[in-house]
Amino acid sequence: MFQIILVGIILLALIVVIRSVVINQEYERAIVFRLGSFSRVLGPGLNFIIPFVEWIKKVDYRIKTVNVQPQKVLTKDNVTVTVDAIIFYKIKRSDDEIKDTILEVEDFNEVTVNYGKTMLRAEIGKVVLDDLLSKRDEIAEELRKDLDESTDEFGVTIRDVEIRDVSIPDSMERAMAAEAEAERERRARIKSAEGELQAAARTRLASEILGDGGYKLRTLQTIDKVAVENSTVVTIPAELMPSQKGSDEEKVSDVSEVINKLKDSVEFDDLFNI
Repeated sequence: MFQIILVGIILLALIVVIRSVVINQEYERAIVFRLGSFSRVLGPGLNFIIPFVEWIKKVDYRIKTVNVQPQKVLTKDNVTVTVDAIIFYKIKRSDDEIKDTILEVEDFNEVTVNYGKTMLRAEIGKVVLDDLLSKRDEIAEELRKDLDESTDEFGVTIRDVEIRDVSIPDSMERAMAAEAEAERERRARIKSAEGELQAAARTRLASEILGDGGYKLRTLQTIDKVAVENSTVVTIPAELMPSQKGSDEEKVSDVSEVINKLKDSVEFDDLFNI
């Protein structure tokens, strides 16, 4: 009988010792409650509590990552987009802030995610689609500041927010592609017009130096360029001929000069084979 009592006492003492020992990892803190009231915060390493009177709740203050499920949001210009974001947060280390994390909210992780969903919709609703696509980092930073301000009251700091993906309707993608193509075409036409303007200015300067020869030079250059492109037929409008005044003999002479310029690059026998 005595042995049974002794074994029971030893077992009870062992249970008390096991229940009284608390070991925290370096990244952990433990909140101690004594008969339901907050008592203290236990740091890392070996700690002791009063069994059956005190109990603990551990907190991990390493950086955590949570995914904000894709949210359908209406932008400022009434375009429905689906936005997917990631929130990086951690619990602050001071005892008072860890206490707030446990006492102020039931589940700080769920509250942080719900705050993120609500503020993500609000932030996206403030911007138009073009800004959402081109200024994603700036929008994410604004979202981080607003979210950090809201979670600060229960000891959670937001380290970063990343807008991972923005999905738009297929019809909008086609419209944006057409718009981008039209914009590229517009820039190409502007560049071409600017090139023509610069060429005209240079030709005008050359004509002032060469006199009538400047117009002739430009005409001959144009005809020569056409002849180089492996053409079998060269058409020379009469109004583009360098000389439009004088007798018919002078006009024939001018045409002969132009034809002589082309002899080296064009097979004239092929020109008249119809």
